[in-house]
Amino acid sequence: MAIGIGRRLLSRERVPALIVSAGLIALAFLILPLFDGIVLGTVFAYAGRGLRDLFGTRRRIGSLVASLGLVVPVSLIIALAVSEMISQIDWLLTHQQGLTGPASAYLSSLPIPDIVLAEMGEIFKGLIGIGAQVLAAVPVLQIGHTFFLGSLNFIISLPVCYFLLVDGHRLADFVSAFLPGPEIGDYQRYLVRIDRILEGVFLGSLYTAIAGGLSSVILFYFFDVPRPLALASVVFLAGLIPFMTWLVFIPTSLYRYYNHGLADALVFFVIGSGLVHLAELIIRPYFVSVKSSMHPLLVMVSFLGGGLVAGLGGFFLAPSLVGALVGVYQVRKEDLRAGRVDGQQAAEPDVAKG
Repeated sequence: MAIGIGRRLLSRERVPALIVSAGLIALAFLILPLFDGIVLGTVFAYAGRGLRDLFGTRRRIGSLVASLGLVVPVSLIIALAVSEMISQIDWLLTHQQGLTGPASAYLSSLPIPDIVLAEMGEIFKGLIGIGAQVLAAVPVLQIGHTFFLGSLNFIISLPVCYFLLVDGHRLADFVSAFLPGPEIGDYQRYLVRIDRILEGVFLGSLYTAIAGGLSSVILFYFFDVPRPLALASVVFLAGLIPFMTWLVFIPTSLYRYYNHGLADALVFFVIGSGLVHLAELIIRPYFVSVKSSMHPLLVMVSFLGGGLVAGLGGFFLAPSLVGALVGVYQVRKEDLRAGRVDGQQAAEPDVAKG
């Protein structure tokens, strides 16, 4: 039995595929430090297809415009967001007493036993102290190394995006050349479905984040919040993750509470969360559910889990892997329903638009 399996693996059609797979694994190990940039460039390429297609046959010019129009603004937005998050953390640490004082006075007015109040106060102070210690313990050299790699990956994402938009169809042809001949039609159907699912996931997240960022700019200007553009960039980043945008309004609401009182802070939080989530409830379901057929819970868990495990690259790679699994499942299920379990379906044209 083992000999039979070995012969099938080492058949004439599978040997080139195995060699290419081994080479790709070795190459992936060598370029691992640039992993985030490659993943980001791929995401930008998905988002830039529509803009590139507006230029018709002038594919190179369209790809260049789409690449610059995506990578440069997103890089500036992320730089603003990181700067604003650092500023928000610094403000929270320097205004601990101003926040805990009114909160303690309010809790003291409630019919809560003194022992419980004292315990809650100690827990709150302990959490703040732990957070301050964690931030202070981050090595300066590590911050510099992370900043350098992050900047390099954003630079790398520009040529990756450009060449995928220009030569993506050639990459699809290259992959198809190493697929087994009799089964190439089935493999192409899988690739087409996965490509459509990934396009829906990434476009849904990007357009939702853009709509949330633009609406938050109006909100921040209306409430006269300092640095509205920087805060809107944070909303943009949070909008990439389903149902996470409201978390951005917590520190801003604390700022409103510190300066204007509880009622103003509550009004700001409710209006801000509701306004930004209109895009969440309208735009994302269309792209994620209609175009990609993925459940929003899968999208949310994959974004969060990938970001926690593998950083910025994992933030987008995990939804890609989940989308690939969903695509394979959908095509296989359709074949079983239609009785095409032997894979005789003709290939769908155009594996990917590039």
